[in-house]
Amino acid sequence: MKFTKSTLIASSVIVSAALMSGCSSDDTDKSNIRIIHASADAPAVDIKLNDAVAAPGLDYPQSTGFVSINAGTYDVAVDAIVPGGNLEGVITVDGITFAKDQRYTVVAIDDTDNIVEFIAEESAATPAADEVAVSVLHAATSVEGINVDVYVTAPGANIIGTEPNFSFDFKGQVDAGALPVGEYQIRVVAGGDTANPAYDSGTVDLTGFGGEKLLILAVNTVNSTTREASPVKLVAYTDTAQVELIDTRTKAGARVVHLSPDAGAVEVFASSDALGSASPAEIIDSFAYTDTDPVDGISYSYVPAGDYIFDVAAANGGIGNSVFTSPSLPLSVATEYTVIAAGYVSAGSPAFDLLPTVDSNRSIVTQASVKVVHGAPLAQTVDVFVTPAGDFTKEEVESGAAGAPLLDDFTFGTITDYVPVPPGDYDIRVVTDGGAGTAAINIEGYNLAAGSVSTVIAREPVSPPSSSDASLNGFGVVVLSNQ
Repeated sequence: MKFTKSTLIASSVIVSAALMSGCSSDDTDKSNIRIIHASADAPAVDIKLNDAVAAPGLDYPQSTGFVSINAGTYDVAVDAIVPGGNLEGVITVDGITFAKDQRYTVVAIDDTDNIVEFIAEESAATPAADEVAVSVLHAATSVEGINVDVYVTAPGANIIGTEPNFSFDFKGQVDAGALPVGEYQIRVVAGGDTANPAYDSGTVDLTGFGGEKLLILAVNTVNSTTREASPVKLVAYTDTAQVELIDTRTKAGARVVHLSPDAGAVEVFASSDALGSASPAEIIDSFAYTDTDPVDGISYSYVPAGDYIFDVAAANGGIGNSVFTSPSLPLSVATEYTVIAAGYVSAGSPAFDLLPTVDSNRSIVTQASVKVVHGAPLAQTVDVFVTPAGDFTKEEVESGAAGAPLLDDFTFGTITDYVPVPPGDYDIRVVTDGGAGTAAINIEGYNLAAGSVSTVIAREPVSPPSSSDASLNGFGVVVLSNQ
């Protein structure tokens, strides 16, 4: 992985200098403050200074970048953004003094149950034009309690039998000093196992950062695909931007759902330069209607990142008898995808196709996250109701007594964004527009647990209906989850 100045991504949070300053006078003594969200299971937060929202919607692992504020004493509060309204004051620190002409980095650190503020120190070194000053903070609860060794070497250097540059545990911070600009490799070793580092950055290129200071945090990886490579990743912060440095062994994650009612059992092939001489490869050898691969509906198959073309053939038919060839689909490193095979192979509309969607599986303990997919063309346009369990009967939903649906006029192939909801039990009803308000799908008391991320896919009956009256019977859902 190359890390160059051009790969830096600006923080998506833009902090208003007017809100932060509290005074517009140009001659006021100034201090500089940067806030970093480093709690992997915590929701996005609003940061308040003296009860005014200074940084709205700061999410993991974002930074505000340095912002100039009036020097002085502040009460700082962090409000968690949760479904139904903010939880105020999850962190409160009164009377923090920010001195004139100083730079402060405040990190929200630890898991939600123990989240606290941490004042991170910049490197004390003053880098020359051909140097970069680096400070490193261990903020990864995934390896809390394990003293880890950190090796910073030239790319490809053998670290077996060598001494680490430094060692630290959770909330430990090390000033690595001023390093010559150039290419480096960073490896994190647990339990002294230098042959199998817990984290490997690959090549990190610092050439474009001469004269600057970097704060590097080790934080948790947050989905199964990144955790497969390493429990941690590094995030490097400059004064104004940030970049994530994932383990170089990280792949893309994909899971597939068979929701084409008339396709029968199929096999699936993948063709990609990323597979090298193994392309094309049979990735699923026998796949029946409503099956998922992997079968648990939770995990993913890990494949090299790249552009893929998928072929679908009848089981044992071989790629030469493919009935469907997809367009090229890019699968990005560290990203997880659900690919839904839907539509009809033999006849009818819509024709067989693949519906890909990007999954975001970070577990946030204050909410359940739900994405809904319409994969049942026979149901046509529907309304989707998701209500707390027991609030409304099926008949009340059908009669309109439940009010407006969560999703109105929901058509085949539509995939929603994630909807955050309070954890709990819910009734899910899919009501047909053309069926006089009839609930084709009625699921009662479905639990959406804290931290869960679910993809709910409406599907057609397992057996084709024999009449129009039966067409509203046998519809169901496939639920995929991160838990």
